[in-house]
Amino acid sequence: FAAQGVSRTTNKVGLCMATSGPGATNLVTAIADAKMDSVPLIAITGQVAQKVIGTDAFQETPIVEICRAITKHYYMITARDWREAEDVQRALRDIPRIVKEAFFIAKTGRPGPVLIDFPKNIQSAALEGDIDWDPPMNLPSYHPERKKAAPEQIKQVIAAIKHSRRPM
Repeated sequence: FAAQGVSRTTNKVGLCMATSGPGATNLVTAIADAKMDSVPLIAITGQVAQKVIGTDAFQETPIVEICRAITKHYYMITARDWREAEDVQRALRDIPRIVKEAFFIAKTGRPGPVLIDFPKNIQSAALEGDIDWDPPMNLPSYHPERKKAAPEQIKQVIAAIKHSRRPM
């Protein structure tokens, strides 16, 4: 909720972080509220290592599944094969693009929350070599609608304000 407050008062994307399991589930109400109120928000959560996802490991909560209906979009940063160092490096190099896309999605069209879930093996991996900190976004199917109010709708709003007893 604090990240929502930042977003509402600064007109920027709010940001919050939580650990895996109960830490992540504590964000659910605020994420749902951000979705309903069209508040741009990025929620970053931890997750258990990829090798134990789906095994009911300690502190494992399927936060992406829990938040699927209450986020505008979601990401789980994973390596195709967590045992292969090259795949882990590829996942690490995807992080700047994912974060850039998340902020873009959160604030364009109808604003809303975006979840980024980081498994522990990705969090603790060391990047080898250089990384592109300003990668191109890859959102071929994302085309936010930008509707304009019809003149008649604007007239109706003006009339309603004129006839109200205490307009705000």
